[in-house]
Amino acid sequence: MRYALGTVLSLPLSLMLIGLLAAGLPMPWQEWLVLQLVAAVLLWMLLVLLVALPAKAKPILVALGVANLAAWLALQATPLYGVGA
Repeated sequence: MRYALGTVLSLPLSLMLIGLLAAGLPMPWQEWLVLQLVAAVLLWMLLVLLVALPAKAKPILVALGVANLAAWLALQATPLYGVGA
């Protein structure tokens, strides 16, 4: 159950973090779309690995949930996704 929740919670987080990176860089995001996908998959794998390492699952899953909320709120403030879209 811990691995399933870690996988489900870390995928949107990795995609939102790459989206924040795309919104923060001064170049068009369409030019490096494939690199974004590769970076998101690598970040997703790293987050799943971080979920699998600790002995207690609850704190890391709560941290992933909070990080998802924080990344979503930050994305809403960017002109690429939220305010200026």
